[in-house]
Amino acid sequence: HSGVGSAGPFRGHKHGVYEGGIRMPFIVRWPAHTPEGKVDDITILSGTDWLPTLCALTGSRLPTGISLDGEDMSKAFLGMPQTRKNPLMWDARYRGAWIHLNCAPQMAIRDGKWKLLMNLDKSHLELHDLTIDPSEVDNLADQNPQVVKRLSRQLLKWKESLDNRPISPGVLHATEDIPKPYPWPKEAGK
Repeated sequence: HSGVGSAGPFRGHKHGVYEGGIRMPFIVRWPAHTPEGKVDDITILSGTDWLPTLCALTGSRLPTGISLDGEDMSKAFLGMPQTRKNPLMWDARYRGAWIHLNCAPQMAIRDGKWKLLMNLDKSHLELHDLTIDPSEVDNLADQNPQVVKRLSRQLLKWKESLDNRPISPGVLHATEDIPKPYPWPKEAGK
């Protein structure tokens, strides 16, 4: 069901905004600083967090006059789970070669437990509670219109702030081409 490669229980894969394309394990080993054998299921990190986090851990100053998307997540590196202050957002600019079932919307936003996926024209809206549905199977958009409204506004405002690079053909696809609900594969022999 995941097309090229496997993202385990997560829907989608590389180049898409489903969890199979953006979720990665992260391991920190820093003797005398990071507790051994601890699993943190709360902290959500992004590559944008590297600069502010490493600056905080090393006592370095952040460059002046720049605006960063990332957050200082150094407490998590020291074994103290941390929640994000700001949501994470993604914009898929090109398509990889994968099967039709995982043709994800163009953009996504993650704020706490909620993840909203949608196209720029607000089509293909999907809302998932990742604490109970990390495989992004159950679309909760119809049951949570206020969450959809809030997150879609934030996502579109962020999208307007991005440069106007070209988007490759196939990224913006027709909503009617996407199977609903997601046809999760049946277990072998059932």
